[in-house]
Amino acid sequence: MIGPSRVAELDMPSAGIETGGSRPAQSYWNESWERLRANRIGVGAGALILVFAAIAIMAPLVSAFITHYQPQTINLDQTFAKPGSVHWLGSDELGRDTLTRLVWGARVSLGVAFLTVAISLTVGTSVGMLAGYYGGWIDDVLMRLVDTVLAIPAIFLFILMSILFRPNPFTLAVIVASVGWGAVARLVRGEVLSVKQRDFVLATRSIGARDTRLMARHLLPNVLPVLIVAASLGVGQIILVEAALDFLGLGIQPPTASWGNMLTNAESYFFRSGWLVALPGVTIFTTVLASNIFGNAVRDAFDPRLKS
Repeated sequence: MIGPSRVAELDMPSAGIETGGSRPAQSYWNESWERLRANRIGVGAGALILVFAAIAIMAPLVSAFITHYQPQTINLDQTFAKPGSVHWLGSDELGRDTLTRLVWGARVSLGVAFLTVAISLTVGTSVGMLAGYYGGWIDDVLMRLVDTVLAIPAIFLFILMSILFRPNPFTLAVIVASVGWGAVARLVRGEVLSVKQRDFVLATRSIGARDTRLMARHLLPNVLPVLIVAASLGVGQIILVEAALDFLGLGIQPPTASWGNMLTNAESYFFRSGWLVALPGVTIFTTVLASNIFGNAVRDAFDPRLKS
């Protein structure tokens, strides 16, 4: 019988044992983080997302000490103002400061994205873990539920949910996550089916470990790389979904500012003030691009099959 100390050594995936070089073997996590840090473009993209998130969190401070405007403050004497000392990025058709609304819109757009990812990962991981670990009829029932969710056209579900619930950042995140968790569940199930047959799981089960301990202490850490990649790639996709729903009138409604409804509202004034279209559009483009670059960097770093 294998003792607990031996089982602990086998808990996490390793980077492999080097036989030919003088460099000692590293753990899977250390080697993955080193590969990620070596990707300067990917790290820069991740830092840019963190900067946007920090600015969104500090939106009240930006309004109070930098722009001196609130996102819903109307000034009809300053409509369509060009960028300058009064309005750094101009103003809209109601004289509202564009920079202030962009910053407050980041709270909504990024908040919806991060909350949606959190809900999708929580639900998808739970379902995928149970289906992959127990198998049998539990797997059949849960996977048929996932198939049903993925088979429903997303746009129809968004329309139905938007009619039933008035969209706000929380309800919109729940609406989008109600579709997105199915793909996460399939990814997690596939990883669990692979990992649960490894020696360290069989050894841990042989010494009487409970199912909850096996899933929480041994299976979940080995599924984390897949979840990290799914989360990093999902943020940009959800920002685009939120913007598309705002454009269709199914997302966050004015006067609450979000990048999506700012872009939708500016469509009518494109020839009057191109800034109103360009600024939220560039912001969405930059954030989604940074999210995708960072997600690809995380995937390259944590996928052992891509190790150079």
